[in-house]
Amino acid sequence: MNQSKHSIPLQGIAAAPGLAYGPVKKITTEIQRDVPRSQENNPVEQQARMDTAVRAARKEISNIKSRISVQTNSNDAQIFDAHLSFLNDPVLIKKVSNMIGQGWNAEAAWIDTIDYFEKQLKKLNDPLLQARAMDIVDVGKRVLDHLMDQSDSLIISPEQPVVIAADDLSPSSTATLDKDAVLAFCLAGGSATSHASILAKALGIPAVVGLGEQFNRISENDQILINGSTGNVVVNPTPEQVETYHREKDERHQVELTDRSNANLPAVTRDGRQVLVVANIGSAEDAANARRLGADGVGLLRTEFLYLNHDHMPDEESQVLVYREIADIMGNLPLVVRTMDIGGDKAVPYLGTKDEANPFLGWRAIRMIDERPDILLSQFRSLLRGFANSQLHIMLPMVSSLDELEKALEIYRTARSQLLSEKALMAEEVKFGIMVEVPATAILARQFARHVDFFSIGTNDLTQYTLAVDRTNQRVAHLSSYFHPAVLQLIKMAIDAAHQEGKWVGLCGEMAGDPLAIPLLLGLGLDEFSMTPNSIPQAKRLIRSFDLAQSQEIAATALQYAHTAEVKEYLNGQKH
Repeated sequence: MNQSKHSIPLQGIAAAPGLAYGPVKKITTEIQRDVPRSQENNPVEQQARMDTAVRAARKEISNIKSRISVQTNSNDAQIFDAHLSFLNDPVLIKKVSNMIGQGWNAEAAWIDTIDYFEKQLKKLNDPLLQARAMDIVDVGKRVLDHLMDQSDSLIISPEQPVVIAADDLSPSSTATLDKDAVLAFCLAGGSATSHASILAKALGIPAVVGLGEQFNRISENDQILINGSTGNVVVNPTPEQVETYHREKDERHQVELTDRSNANLPAVTRDGRQVLVVANIGSAEDAANARRLGADGVGLLRTEFLYLNHDHMPDEESQVLVYREIADIMGNLPLVVRTMDIGGDKAVPYLGTKDEANPFLGWRAIRMIDERPDILLSQFRSLLRGFANSQLHIMLPMVSSLDELEKALEIYRTARSQLLSEKALMAEEVKFGIMVEVPATAILARQFARHVDFFSIGTNDLTQYTLAVDRTNQRVAHLSSYFHPAVLQLIKMAIDAAHQEGKWVGLCGEMAGDPLAIPLLLGLGLDEFSMTPNSIPQAKRLIRSFDLAQSQEIAATALQYAHTAEVKEYLNGQKH
């Protein structure tokens, strides 16, 4: 460490948990603009070069997606579906081909087209679509590398362990980070829900994003401390700060080893109240990982992957095969399956989804029921058959009215009736529930509870809709917190209403696995905590460290605060 430099504390957004310390490696993420340009070329030859480069890029992206799926045991690899869709976009392909037809070389045609689409996306009012500009630049770099016979400029592979510092990181660059050489990364831009943050969390790489102008205070080869759990960054830390870092890292490692060894123990409070700690999954690989890490079942099986990975509607038999594979892995443990939550940030053209001005408020999830009841009917049939021997729980996403619930229940009854007449083997004791992620549903929770068997609170969307904050928008991301007093009140309303009707409540947003939130949720009476599999061992240990009366007191006190910061400060003082 260069001790002549002053220690500089910075504060960014916590993106991926963990501690790291090492030298800074600053990188640029700009696409190469100075490509060869000429307009006296053979169009057939240039188009052949273009087609070869696109095919190579498509193969690489598919390989990255497959590798990330295996490495992370999650469905985060679906980020790369957007990249593949760009390479298949007929408008983009036609624009490139038109320039090549005018005699332009492939490099010039490609970079001009990428520049055009990048600018168009950045002009849009929708922050989500603006963020897609990073995706198209990412794809642009990959194809350009092949056209210019360059090594992959998206791969970041430093010779020694470093902390990467950049304006932003593309999904491809993040996905290919060498975990042995990249200790962590910090970004000037980004949000906690950006693609780089999502992948960093899945890969286990500590990350801090959203540093803004503070980023300019970081120089090449500075020594830097990163706390991805708090968003704290220290440039050129003091010897005392470095010593504290090493001590905390060793302590965390020992705790993690102990948590893993105790992962299969039940989550029982000190005074005997047992809750379920279950997993959010999106594949058979996730299910296997959840079992290894002590999951008491599945609290959220996302079914979108069945639809996002196809260019056509998957047939019933293919759905059944996937569900049976997951059922075999989970055995007799309870399974909560969310019906298709397509729309919002997940566009699937063959289902009739379109780009919308406000996609998270648009035609998505259960709202597709009027125009496409066939999708839900097919899924109900597949679920009943695929989980015939399981403890099956089916839940509907984005419900905001009793009308939607009643229509879905009618389709469900039709599915059961059809399978009965076909003498098909199907699940018998099925529980039916809804997600509470729209404020209207929490407000009317007592009425909804009379028609279902359970609730599952989706705090990611509930927070977004309650606070009117787009969680993908960097400029307002800091306003989004499930510790906001209004969000906490809605969670309490939903739990209280369900319990008054004798129904149980789970929570499957990020909040369920947040160590700060666990005693609060225990005190509010939550029955089931559903989280990413890697969070399960720690969550179980924390639950075992509290008693019910203590957690109820914590919840009652937290609900009295009027500011998010006050809630978090108080809860920070209650951690075990």
